[in-house]
Formats: sequence, structure tokens, C-alpha cells
Amino acid sequence: MPSVTGIRDIDTVAGLKLPLEPYLFTDGEMSSLMRARDALIQKCMRGLGLDYTPPKPQKHVGPKTMTERRYGLADADLAADSGYHMPGAEVRPEPPLPAEQYRALTGEGAGKDVPEGGCAGQAEQTLAGESPFGVSDISQDLNSKSYELSMQDKRVQSVFQSWSSCMDKAGYKYPDPMAAMSAPEFSRPEVGKGEVETAVADVRCKKNTNLIGVWYAVESAYQQKLIEKNSKKLDTIHAAKREQLKAAQKVTGDTE
Repeated sequence: MPSVTGIRDIDTVAGLKLPLEPYLFTDGEMSSLMRARDALIQKCMRGLGLDYTPPKPQKHVGPKTMTERRYGLADADLAADSGYHMPGAEVRPEPPLPAEQYRALTGEGAGKDVPEGGCAGQAEQTLAGESPFGVSDISQDLNSKSYELSMQDKRVQSVFQSWSSCMDKAGYKYPDPMAAMSAPEFSRPEVGKGEVETAVADVRCKKNTNLIGVWYAVESAYQQKLIEKNSKKLDTIHAAKREQLKAAQKVTGDTE
């Protein structure tokens, strides 16, 4: 169990960053990478004589940062407005591609002129080289592991109990914030009965117990230990991320 020093009082996740974030991709970085991928795919497809247009980017729906809902709902205004529901447009699935375009895109059952792995595979290799395209599985696994370890930590379990007692006094019975946020009655498409009131109490109890401050400090300590233990792999991953973003900028002309 890693030591934690200087736990701050935190009642908002705005600007909160975890140690592993440099080894992952932000939404903006991933968007830049995908724009480059789409441009390369389109060039490849049109080189094969196919009139292919990449799908339009969907309006972002979900947390704006890696920590926005990592420790449950933390925004009092959002709680009062829409409970646990995430505001944003509905994501609509893209219509299926014509068979010829699908084969060229994926390389599945395609003719000899189609590159190995299809136009998508070629685009990803152009951007990533021999490295995995986009987020590394290792980074994702470590990010998940730190979260699981923090959830089991006695210090986090203790603040969960304090939060749960606070919620109980307000008339709500949940063992931890994630149980409240993922409750079946609040998982329907529309805001459920009593959801706003529960969410408001949830955020208030987080503030009263400094739940976010404790949980963030504990998970940060676990992530730091994981980074130290996997430093060589993560150095390689970080370098690969930089190279992919540079390659994407050359394709799209984006500037940092």
C-alpha cells in the first residue's frame, strides 16, 4: 500500500490530472489521430477507384477529461440539472458500407490491389509504424489496475463508509458513489424519479467527506508506483505516442 502525503481538499475534478495521463491519449489527441487516419483511408480508397467519404465526427458525448467521472459525479450544477445523466447528443450508428468499400477498407476478401490489412490497416501503419495504433494496451491496463487497487485500499474504503453514512442521513442507501451512479433506476434513457435529488446529495456528501481528495491522492500514489515499476515500457509508449501525433500533424496540417 503506497504512502500518501498531503491530501488536499478537492470538491471539483476540473484540472485534475493523474500521473498516467501522459501515456494515454486525450480526446483531442485521439481526434487528431483519427482525422489523419480518415484522410489516409480516403486517399487509399480513392486510389482504388472508390468514392469513399469518411464518416462525419460525432458530437462528443461523455466525460471531457479522464477524471471527470472517474470518481463518480462531482459537478453540483450538472447534478441539479440532469442527475447522473451525461448531457450531449445521441450517438447514431453509421450506415453500413457497400460491400466493395468494406472489403477495401478492411482487406477482408479483397482483390490483389488492396493493401494488406486494407486501407484502414495501411493508414494505421503509416501513422504508428511498428507500434500499436492509438492507446497502448499496457497503458490502459495500468490505468484500470490503479483504479481497481484504489477501490480496494483501506483509506478509500474508509471514505466510502463516511460518504455512505452521509447519504444514509439524507435518506439514500448506497455503499459507494459508483453504486449510486450505476443504479438501475438511473440507467434509463431519461432522468429517473428521484435521480436529481440523489445526485445532488451524492455531490454534497463527496464534498463533506473530501471523498475526491482522498481517492485521487490514493490512486495517484498507486499510479506513480506502477509507472516506476514499468518505466521502460512506458518510456517506449510515450515516445510512440509523440511520433504518432507528429505523423498525424503532417497529414492534417494541425498545429499543437
